[in-house]
Amino acid sequence: MLLNPLVVILAVVAVMTAAWFLFTRGTGSMAQARPGANLLPAFGTTAEVTPAASAPARASSQVGGWTEAHGGAAEASLELADGELGGQALKLVVTDYRSGDVTLATPRVSVQPHQTYLFKAFASSDTDFTLLARRHHPDGSSTLEQLRNPLERPGNTPFTVSDAFDSGDATTAVEYVFRLASEGTLTVEGAYLEPASDVRPGSAPQAGTNLVPNPGFAGMQPDGPDSWSPYSAGALTAESGRGQDGGGSFLWTRITNYRNGEAKWQYQPVPVAQDRYFEFGASYRADREVDIVAEFELAGGGRAFHSLETVLPADEWTTVSESFQAPVGATSAMVTLVAHGDGTTSVRGYSLTDVTRPGPLRWDRPMVSITFDDGWQSVYDRALPLLDRHGFRSTQYVNASSIETPNFMTAAEVQQLHQAGHEIAAHSYEHVDLTSIGTDRLDDQVRRSSEALAAAGLDTRDLAPPYGRTDPQVDWYAGKYFDLIRGTDDGINTRQSLDPQDLKVFYVTDQTTLETLSQALAETRRMNGWLILVYHQISTPESTGTQEHTIAADRSTITSDVLAAQLQLIDDSNIDVQPVAQAYAQLQGP
Repeated sequence: MLLNPLVVILAVVAVMTAAWFLFTRGTGSMAQARPGANLLPAFGTTAEVTPAASAPARASSQVGGWTEAHGGAAEASLELADGELGGQALKLVVTDYRSGDVTLATPRVSVQPHQTYLFKAFASSDTDFTLLARRHHPDGSSTLEQLRNPLERPGNTPFTVSDAFDSGDATTAVEYVFRLASEGTLTVEGAYLEPASDVRPGSAPQAGTNLVPNPGFAGMQPDGPDSWSPYSAGALTAESGRGQDGGGSFLWTRITNYRNGEAKWQYQPVPVAQDRYFEFGASYRADREVDIVAEFELAGGGRAFHSLETVLPADEWTTVSESFQAPVGATSAMVTLVAHGDGTTSVRGYSLTDVTRPGPLRWDRPMVSITFDDGWQSVYDRALPLLDRHGFRSTQYVNASSIETPNFMTAAEVQQLHQAGHEIAAHSYEHVDLTSIGTDRLDDQVRRSSEALAAAGLDTRDLAPPYGRTDPQVDWYAGKYFDLIRGTDDGINTRQSLDPQDLKVFYVTDQTTLETLSQALAETRRMNGWLILVYHQISTPESTGTQEHTIAADRSTITSDVLAAQLQLIDDSNIDVQPVAQAYAQLQGP
């Protein structure tokens, strides 16, 4: 057994319950700027800050070159505090919140043209927040862009937030902005911005014809600009109109006496066909949170509504973007920013672009992949017999360092799974938050993960980062060794939405009902999509509610009877079940 390359002989094997524990190994393990490369000043030093262009009047304070600002009805304070990384941190406290937003912005930093940059910081918060980038342009203007990461959820331990971008010709300077819209505390430490070639920046929006009619709001009929009209429903009082500022025309909606319902500006729906893929963009300013909703008219009558995102209140014009696929039967589409509650919402800069990939609109069949994380012994003992009963083959994402340690599979069991047709894939070498470690250790984690499995005859090009934590730098290093990277965005992969380095998933927890799974399977069939299910530990029915020996502090453990019922539901759907790598190869075709 000891000759098997998967067996790791360690004096002590620590199964971490939170990625934060890795920081106790010394500062050399932490993500940090290369020596002398950080373009942001240390918190304890004074730096000149250039105010944001066209910002509304906002109360503000500065500490260490960072600026706190708030409008609306809220109180906030900013101070230096001891950080959990061994240095200083900035502590933003929001009190007496009623409306508007509170922001914490880095100093403005000039950047060189056609250079890639990486921003990263460790943040902890007891309330939701979003990360934005204010990009300054050669003509003196600036845009505030909400980054395409989900709303960050509260956590007691610091975790990383990050962004990477190519400055091109259009960006001369940048600031990063943390936005809150509730009472709570945000702590930021270890922040850095550096030139970096080892990152994978997000792709720029694709060029194409803007399908939104009259996006500049030209003309003014009694109800509004040509092709636009205000809409309200429910128990509320709504006013609307068109305004003008330095950025041009915008439309506004004001709600008072709200009890229920909604109000918005809408344009004439544009023709679409099912399965076509679209990129939507707009800018907004709002006292309250706003829902971004895609509405479709269907061929058989009726409508379908897809909630794309809910964005926080914004005292400054903020650009948002979303991608979506037209559902089965769609004949027209309209995407709007919808307000629910007292306050004013302003909108401008609407765009809707067809970015459908060439070739077939969809795959020729649906597919399901069943995956298990961490290599738990309970999966071998309790899930494997149930999988065998249905003839299902799974993908097992294992940490090579955990093999032959308590509560995890043995090397022989992993080999048996492989020989039975299950895919053995990588979960990094150790169960470490890859976004939070330095690049030397990051490269080591993904490389050793690949090499250990290959040495055992288990070659794989398939990776699921631990905790689902990834960022542009992790993507770059993972891409050196792996072709498929399982992400954490909730959803169904389709031919139009597929990103092999960010596969969408369906997390199964003890809150997942058979009805929820049934709906996901039905939608997978309707779309000819690819549903990737993610499981963790499998307990006995008698141990309901317990999560012994868990790595992640979540509710991911389910009982064997629940798994049995879910597998039967998958079998009854008659959708083909394949491990991730095989499913990807079959869906892509020759």
